[in-house]
Amino acid sequence: MIRRLLNSRGAGKFRRNKTAMLSLLIILGYTALAVFVFATNTAQALGQRTGWFDLNDNPVIGILIRERIMEEVAPAEIPGFGITPDTEPLLDTYIEKLTAANRAITAANRLTEESGRTLRDVLDENSPRSRPFGDLTLNQLVEYTAEADAEREAIIALRTGAARLQVLPQQADAILELRERFIAMRDDPNADPDELLNTQEDLAFDLADFAADAVQYAETAPEDDPIRRLNPAALEDIAFELEVAEPAEAELFDPTAIRAIADASDAAFAGVEEIVEQRVEAMGPMIDRLYPFPEGIKGIIYRFKLMLGTDRQGRSILLRALYSSYVAVQVGLVVALAAVIFGGIFGAAAAYYGGWVDHVFNWTYSMITSIPYLVLLAVLSFLFLGSPVEGTLIPLYVAFGVTYWAGPGRVIRGEALKIRELEYVQAATAIGFGRMYILLKHVLPNTAHLLFINFSLLFIAAIKGEVILTFLGLGLKEGASWGIMIDHSKEQVVNDFFWQIGGATFFMFVLVLAFNIFTDALQDAFDPKHVS
Repeated sequence: MIRRLLNSRGAGKFRRNKTAMLSLLIILGYTALAVFVFATNTAQALGQRTGWFDLNDNPVIGILIRERIMEEVAPAEIPGFGITPDTEPLLDTYIEKLTAANRAITAANRLTEESGRTLRDVLDENSPRSRPFGDLTLNQLVEYTAEADAEREAIIALRTGAARLQVLPQQADAILELRERFIAMRDDPNADPDELLNTQEDLAFDLADFAADAVQYAETAPEDDPIRRLNPAALEDIAFELEVAEPAEAELFDPTAIRAIADASDAAFAGVEEIVEQRVEAMGPMIDRLYPFPEGIKGIIYRFKLMLGTDRQGRSILLRALYSSYVAVQVGLVVALAAVIFGGIFGAAAAYYGGWVDHVFNWTYSMITSIPYLVLLAVLSFLFLGSPVEGTLIPLYVAFGVTYWAGPGRVIRGEALKIRELEYVQAATAIGFGRMYILLKHVLPNTAHLLFINFSLLFIAAIKGEVILTFLGLGLKEGASWGIMIDHSKEQVVNDFFWQIGGATFFMFVLVLAFNIFTDALQDAFDPKHVS
C-alpha cells in the first residue's frame, strides 16, 4: 500500500512542491531531535541503573537529558543573544553565588583527613554543573570571596542610600504642607490649642525623620554629593527645638533648606543608580575568578545554552525549548497515530457493515462532537486531578484519545460508503472473500490518502491541545514543554521579559506552520476534491 502510494501521481506532484518539501525537512528535523532526546534520556536511565556510564559527563551527547535542562546555567532572567541583563537580577545572582562560596568555605574548614573528601569535592557540591568553581586553593577561595563580599556590601549600602533618596522628595512635600498648616493654625485666634500642639508635634517628628534619612545617606555619600554639602544634620537640632518650644514661640525652619535637599536628592538618585550599575559590572570579573568561564567544547556548549537567555530559575530557555519539541512530537505522534487507526477502522467498519455498527458509530460521534472539544478536553483532564498519574502525559492521552478519533472516523466513513459500492469490492464479495478481509485489503487501503491527511491535521491539534491544557494546569506539571514555558512566563511578560514566551512560541510556530503547509500539499496532491 505504501509503495503504491509513493509511486502514485499524487506523490510525484507532492515532490515537485518545493515549499512542501521544505516543510517536510523541518518536520523531519523536529522528529530527529525528538529521537535524539528519547535515545539519550533512555540511555541515561539505563546507565544510571546499571552504573556503566553517566551522560552528564559528556557535554554534547548529554546536553538534552532531563537533568541538564532542569539545572541552573547562568543568572536568572538574562536576555539572549548577548544582550546585557538588568542590574537587579544580575546582582541577586551574584549574591547567590557568593552565598554558595561562603558555604563552600565553611564546609572546607571542616574537612579532615579521615573524612576522605577533598576541597574539590566540596567545591563541586556547592556549584552548578554547567559552571563550577575553578581549580582554587582554600586561600584563593577565601581571598576572592572576601573581595567580592566587600564589593557586595558597598553596593548594598549604595542601594540603601538610593532607597532613602527616593523618599526624601515625598517627605519634603509632606513637611512643607504641614508647616503651612501649622502657621495658619497659629495665626488663627479661634484654632483649637490641642490640635495646634498635635500639628506642631507631627511637624517636629516628620522633620526629624527627614533629617535622619538625609544624614544617614550623607554619611556614606561621596565627598562631592550635594546633600552632604547642605548639612542636613542642622535640621535635627531645629526639629528638637521645635518639639519642646511653645507654639507661639516656635522658630520655624527655612523651607528653602528642605526644598534644596529634596531637589538635590533627585539629582543624587540618578548618580547613585549609575554608580550601582558600574559596581555591579565591576563585580562580574570577581565572580568569574570563582566561577571561570568554560573553555573549549564546554565553552561552546555553554554559549549555546545562553543563546535565548535564562528563565527565573537560571535555566537555559533554548535547551528547554528544544526538549519541549520532543514532548510535542511525542504527543502529536501518539495521539494522531492512535486516533487515525481507531477512527479509520471504526469509520470504515461502520460504513461497510452498516446496521448496528453504523448506529453505534453515529451515536458516539454525535455525542462527542456535540460538546466543544476544548471544554471536553479540560473536563477529561480534570478527572485525573489527585490521581497518581496527575501531571504526566497519561491524562492528555486519554483526553485526546476519547475525542480526536471522531474527525478521521467521519471522513473515512464517508469515503468507505462510496468504496463499498464499487465494482472491485462487489467482485471480491461475489468471489467469496470474507467481509473483514475485504475491509482490510480493499476498503481501508483506498482511504490511505485521507488517513495521511488526517494524521497531519491531528498531529497539529494534539500539539496545540497539549500546550493549552498544560497552560491551564491540566497537563504536565514538571519537566519542560511549551505549555509549561508559556505558563511560567506570565509574570515575566509583565516585567517586559519576553525571551521565554518568545522561545516557546517560535519553536511551536515553526512546527505548526510546517505541518499546515505539509497538510495543504498532501490535500492538493492526494485528495480527489483538490486534484486538478
